Amino acid sequence: MAQGPVNASAEQEREYDDAFQEMLRKPADLDVLFKFATIATKTGDYEGAISALERMLLVNPDLPRVRLELAVLYYRLGSYEVARTYLEAVVASPGIPPEVRARAEQYLAEVVKRSSPSRFVGETFAGVRYQSNANLGPPTSSVRLFGQTANLNQSALGTADWGVVGSGYVRHIYDLGTQDKGALETQLTGYANRQFQLSQANVSILDLTSGPRFQAFQGIFEDVSIKPLMSLGYIWVNDVPYYGSYGSGVEFGALLSDKLRNTSNATYRRLMYQDSWYLPFNSLYTGNEYSANTTFQYALTDAVMLFGNGNIQRYMTDNSPQYAYILLGVGGGMQFRFADPLFKSQLPWSIALSANLQWWNYDQPDPVVDPTLTRQQNDVILNITLSVPFDERTNLIVSGGRFVRSSNIPNYDFTNNSFLMGVSWRF
Repeated sequence: MAQGPVNASAEQEREYDDAFQEMLRKPADLDVLFKFATIATKTGDYEGAISALERMLLVNPDLPRVRLELAVLYYRLGSYEVARTYLEAVVASPGIPPEVRARAEQYLAEVVKRSSPSRFVGETFAGVRYQSNANLGPPTSSVRLFGQTANLNQSALGTADWGVVGSGYVRHIYDLGTQDKGALETQLTGYANRQFQLSQANVSILDLTSGPRFQAFQGIFEDVSIKPLMSLGYIWVNDVPYYGSYGSGVEFGALLSDKLRNTSNATYRRLMYQDSWYLPFNSLYTGNEYSANTTFQYALTDAVMLFGNGNIQRYMTDNSPQYAYILLGVGGGMQFRFADPLFKSQLPWSIALSANLQWWNYDQPDPVVDPTLTRQQNDVILNITLSVPFDERTNLIVSGGRFVRSSNIPNYDFTNNSFLMGVSWRF
């Protein structure tokens, strides 16, 4: 008997049940079998869809499109060797349409890559961004200096600018071949933006993490993974060195139910700030960072994903307690997938909404700013992102955001509205 819908609405469940009953009445009708397989796939019952498609091949073995759909389903289930068998049969079939052959060859290359003990995956993004306050400057020239009111130069105020943005990551996964599904994961992440006018807002980031991931509590919980890791990082601001870092941590992942997943991590980093012509007293910020965060993802339906997160961070400077702080944050949002409204393709579009709140509390007053007032600030970060797929790997990304920081010291107040558009590509 079929497994049944995994994440489906009441209407989808009724449609699934009707198609299943019809299949029982007409077990050799190819149209009925294919209809049920299509509905089962949409509702997440891959095993049920596979059963129907394999029955179609018993009725008529000469159906390369059905073999392709079977291969895709086995690929989604992680059964790469079975998927490879079906894909090779599709590619070897004479007279198949070019688009079917091309899709089969694409999946076959992906199966070969994922079947290897050593493989690379990753994603890149390139686009343009507008910011109403690219340098994150205060809205007015009136600030605090040595406890007195002072006036900033106009160039230090919040200024709008356009820029180009690039980001991406490359992850290497090496299967250790152990019973706990152990794998060594190494990831290099990069980010860079170049402003058209405000070079002081240029930022470049490189970050490297590496560590083994393995399954834990097998036989007790279905899917729990643990990954201890080491990290290295470097950041440039205004194209000069800003700080380097190293550290360690641990990441936990757990499937709490069929619909609920949690990812949590705790990390330590040593941050070493460097003095430069641009920031001659930057080394005062050198210190240790301790952080932890947790994220929950809940599949409300097949089309709607809810998520919530919380984080805490403690930063302790070596010799400058006025720059030490504790940060608390909470956030959440949703992602909604919907059918392509323009091109009627089989690839769904998605919209993601998110909101995050952060509270910063510093240890001591900064005597250069105001020796009587300890800095406190609150952040409100809102974002909306539309993702439009060109194919299964390439997406158009359009995003809008608003970042509002409120502080008890006017030097640190700012509002930044942003618009981003670009293209991402997975490999």
